[in-house]
Amino acid sequence: MSDGNGAAARERSGPPLSIAYLLDSTELFGGVKIALLQAEALARRGHRVTVVSPDAPPEWFPLMRAHFERSAFSDSPALADAQVRVATFWETVRPALAGARGPVFHLCQGYEGEITYYRDRWPAIEEVYRLPTRKLAISATLASRLARLGLGPVADVGQAFDRDGFFPAPERPVSDPPEVLVVGPLEIDFKGVAIALEGLALWRRLGGRFRLRRVSYFPCSDAERAYALTDEYHHRVPPERMPFAYRAADLFVGASRVEEGFGLPSLEALACGVPVLLSDVPGQREIGGDAAWYFSDGDPESLARALPGLLTEDARSRAREAGPAAAGRYDVAGVARRLEEEFRGALSGLAPTGTP
Repeated sequence: MSDGNGAAARERSGPPLSIAYLLDSTELFGGVKIALLQAEALARRGHRVTVVSPDAPPEWFPLMRAHFERSAFSDSPALADAQVRVATFWETVRPALAGARGPVFHLCQGYEGEITYYRDRWPAIEEVYRLPTRKLAISATLASRLARLGLGPVADVGQAFDRDGFFPAPERPVSDPPEVLVVGPLEIDFKGVAIALEGLALWRRLGGRFRLRRVSYFPCSDAERAYALTDEYHHRVPPERMPFAYRAADLFVGASRVEEGFGLPSLEALACGVPVLLSDVPGQREIGGDAAWYFSDGDPESLARALPGLLTEDARSRAREAGPAAAGRYDVAGVARRLEEEFRGALSGLAPTGTP
């Protein structure tokens, strides 16, 4: 990570805190990575941070400053000692509340109560969100949505993004045919991958030439093969290899639906200076701003019409300059500072500072 250990610790606004993060799984998922980045950044500020999970330590993300405790939540010494507990998924909220001696926070990376995959559990999810926790949202869009639903108090602490490795490739001509990158699982509908594939299929029928590279944390499915579009399919790419995937692309398509809490691949592609075509939903607009191009949400025809405009030299030049600048608004150290403010405020009985 890019922030220095000594400088981060000197920025701390008071004595170190004892903080515990509850992870139900340490598998290679974007949401797990964000929780680990937060824990590590807080530890670099001098806090005593422990990630508690019944799962094995994440070999793909070695913790250098934070501690890892493999334990059932009910048996965890770190949870018993923590001044602050952070639930990282709705299913870890009740264990976080059980026996807590200090404030309990719920790190929200999306509201599962609106996601089709969890439809049969929506009442249970809403019940959990109404439990006495302080919500930590990773975007202003998500914070506003939770507040509108009456699920506060909620603070926008921002997205933790470690920019190390994410930078543009040397200038080069567009590949022949152009390389298109789509990241995310087809099986999770709010990722919008089906819309991206349908738009690409339409573009091909209209004469568009391209090679499609797909990255997902699920293996290639029969449904994916039925599209007959993908030239390369990569399953569970290690995080340190993802910047190379972006830099090898001529165009990135991110078709996230409104239910997506934060389109992290969109941010990563912007940081690598790739022309980025995003769905026109508030969350994607918050990430891309004027540095990205947009198509109508859920509309493959709009997507297909927009694709050729991103393969021009003007588009590539704009992406190389504006994309990294937009991504520069996100960092890990800033999130850690805001988290510390929220934790200290809760311990002092103050209202969340970032409530919309």
